[in-house]
Amino acid sequence: MRNKSRAGSSPAFSTKENILKNILNILIVLSFLHSNSIQDIEDLFYDGKLLDAKSLIEKFENHDEKSYYLGYEIYMKLDDLNNANKYLQSAMNLNSVKYANEGERLGKLINDLKNVNKTLTSGFVDEAIEESIILVNKYENNSICYHRLGYAYKQNEDYDNAIINFSKAKELNPFNNLYHEEITKISNIELLKGKEYYDMEDYQTALTHFNKALEYDPDNAYAMFRIGNIYYAIKDFVKASDIYEKGLKRKKNYKVYNLLGKCYVALDEYDKALKVFDKALEINDTFTNAMFEKAKVYKALNQIDTSIEMLNRIINIDSSYSKAYELLIDIEISRNNLDQAIIYGNSGISIFPDSYTLLHRLASVYNQKEMFVKGRDYAKNSLKYKKNYAPSLFELGISEMNLCNKLAAKDAFTKCKRDRNYRRSANDYLKPENFDYYTKHCN
Repeated sequence: MRNKSRAGSSPAFSTKENILKNILNILIVLSFLHSNSIQDIEDLFYDGKLLDAKSLIEKFENHDEKSYYLGYEIYMKLDDLNNANKYLQSAMNLNSVKYANEGERLGKLINDLKNVNKTLTSGFVDEAIEESIILVNKYENNSICYHRLGYAYKQNEDYDNAIINFSKAKELNPFNNLYHEEITKISNIELLKGKEYYDMEDYQTALTHFNKALEYDPDNAYAMFRIGNIYYAIKDFVKASDIYEKGLKRKKNYKVYNLLGKCYVALDEYDKALKVFDKALEINDTFTNAMFEKAKVYKALNQIDTSIEMLNRIINIDSSYSKAYELLIDIEISRNNLDQAIIYGNSGISIFPDSYTLLHRLASVYNQKEMFVKGRDYAKNSLKYKKNYAPSLFELGISEMNLCNKLAAKDAFTKCKRDRNYRRSANDYLKPENFDYYTKHCN
């Protein structure tokens, strides 16, 4: 007797049918994902987002002929011939006829580049240049060929032509950092040449080299800083500040911020100067040079307490910062706080016993206190470390004159007047009528 069955399939048949349907759905989904992934990579490639396309193609797993060829195109654009060749060979394994011409062209390019490199490394630079010129004409818009030509010119120290070809390579492939690095290296060669002349204070020749460096690499911040240093040295603070600012937009540098601030101080733009010094301290919060410049600005603005606070902060960070003691003494002298000035002076010379500037200031303070023996001793001590130091000679003259050592006083003033900053004051004391007046107590 036959088994009766209703319309439809048996349970076993139904299970098999469901499994097949699931497998088919999975295949459809995978195919869709594969298609979508390749399309995404293609879109990135044609949009010029080569590094993103490269990242995705490297992670791609389900390769086929199309994806391998796309990988070849990506790496060719990035000048990575080894990986380009690898992907092209994989595509050719799947369809040798379709990609035969591509394979032949890539093989010729690699072989031609090897031949040029062999010529160059053998020392035949002029021949390598000739061969490279042929290459850039043969393989139009190939950045590697322009790089090889630029490198050959560089070996020949023809930097102008080297830069032209490196720049062309960079234009064709901005993703390869090598081309910009080559430009920077040549730019830095001019920087080094300029620095040699700068150190000799031949600023005109130095400027020629620094400008050349900037011509080669318009983004070379260090070239801008060097040019700024020249203008700073010749006290053209407007030009110095302009070029410093341009350089700092490209590269932050706390020392250059400090120099820019000093330019603003020289131009009496104190608010700008303080802001720039703060930028230097944002980068290096223990940069005492910037703190000292701020202290000087606060003093100029008559914000004396703020200036003193800044100077003491400097000493807490670096007790050997002698200029901080000097400015503290100057501030206290200006406020007629002579005893406090002496305290700062003694603190300074306890660390710098041979500081002729600190010793001179102490001589000045003691002369103002009419303690002329101490004034003379500190002045002589200062001159022991800096012979013919005009400020100390002047204080020595004051001390000796008041101690009735007339010959010693005249000798000190005579030596002192060689310095144009003290010439007028020294000459006034040396006038017979004035000298007699100041030594009348000696009679």
